[in-house]
Parts: sequence; C-alpha cells; structure tokens
Amino acid sequence: MDIKIIKELAQKYKVEELNHFADEFEKTGKAPVPTHDDPGDQMSDYLQAAEVRAIMDELKCDINQAAREFSKRVRGVLN
Repeated sequence: MDIKIIKELAQKYKVEELNHFADEFEKTGKAPVPTHDDPGDQMSDYLQAAEVRAIMDELKCDINQAAREFSKRVRGVLN
C-alpha cells in the first residue's frame, strides 16, 4: 500500500471516477491514470483511493483523517 499515491488519487478524483478507472483497467488492461507497473498494485491503488475518498465524503473530513481511518480498517483486518 503506497499511501502517498492513494492520497493523491483520493484528493484529485471522485469515488465514481476511481471506480470507473478500476473498471476500465479490468476491461482493457490499460491504466487510465498509471501509478505502478504491477497490475495488482495499479488496481489496488484505484480501489483503495476510492475507499479513502468515500471516507472523506462521508465524514466530511480532510485527506489525512480519511487516510488514518482507512489505515485503522486495514490494520484491524491484519491483526
């Protein structure tokens, strides 16, 4: 998880756009907004950024708080 890339995407694009990028990448194999050479990392960036953006929109918070909330969720699964 590259939080810097995820934050950049979440700040720049809406949830719908990020989900569209993921769908397009899945269908065509071409990344609309490239972030990584590895396809798995590329798809993860889109999907994780969509989650962070959804938190921003839902909680009406800034990117840093949304990233912390998302990271808590991830750590909760890993523990």
